[in-house]
Amino acid sequence: MIKTVGIAGAGSVGSALMYEMYHKDPENVYLVATGERAERMREKGISVNNEIFFPKVYSDRSQGVHLDLVIIAVKTYSLESLINDIRPLLDRDTLILPIENGITTTQLFEREFPDNRVFYGVVLRTDAHRMSRRVYFNTLGEMQIGYADNHEVKPEVQEAYERLRELGVNVRIYEDMRRAKWRKWMLNTGASQTAVEVQAECGFFGQVEEVRSLMAMLMDEIIAVGRAEGVDINEDDRDEIIEMLVNFPPDKKMSMLQDVEAGRPIEIDEYAGEVVRLGRKHGIPTPANEILYLAITAREKISELRKA
Repeated sequence: MIKTVGIAGAGSVGSALMYEMYHKDPENVYLVATGERAERMREKGISVNNEIFFPKVYSDRSQGVHLDLVIIAVKTYSLESLINDIRPLLDRDTLILPIENGITTTQLFEREFPDNRVFYGVVLRTDAHRMSRRVYFNTLGEMQIGYADNHEVKPEVQEAYERLRELGVNVRIYEDMRRAKWRKWMLNTGASQTAVEVQAECGFFGQVEEVRSLMAMLMDEIIAVGRAEGVDINEDDRDEIIEMLVNFPPDKKMSMLQDVEAGRPIEIDEYAGEVVRLGRKHGIPTPANEILYLAITAREKISELRKA
């Protein structure tokens, strides 16, 4: 039975999840952090919706904590350091649930933690966002979890589903979680990169035809490499995602645009960079993603050089 749950990562989504879960069961929900980050969280807590709260922080084996489930909620560029930090803190029977936006994290954790069971996970339609060290949200959206194929739900997946529901998470077991991950990746790769390139809030997606055309070009390349990888995504998925984006709140900003404006690192390598790598692997041209990868990366580097 799953009782003790940890969250590694206190960004916008991780903090919003922690806020909801902590208020349901403060005794059995932990923030997983080490070093300076752990000390800062113990001292200053987490600020969500203008409320500062102090969840338990698990940072050392000497605390005698056993995590039944750990949710990985950091950005993809922080995964390498996170893995080194949490490796001593997990047991072999700890279930690992990465919810990053890319398509490579489950496989990464399977390689790094071969004795553990690793799920697929995505969070959709949340409006959680961060301003400095403060996080705000109205809705957590929906979390989808499971193995790649959940037509027959494994007991541990069902247990995780039930425990997350107890903790206030709107969770669903999706039959084809690999497809779910690729759809979310296609949304972010198409919309987030376009939003950064044209510096636009979501309200402009429906107003400017060229914005939609650029998103479609980026997504079409994902459809092509997805077919080569055996993933069931197609033009109907693309059109459904673009229609959903057009109907986002007009003042909403995609997370990558928020990160750029705040001077934070961005996940360009996990978006366009991964499309380009898969294209080269299968001999499929990916010019739209390659151009945006170069343009956005160059802009970030120039920004850093100007600060020097």
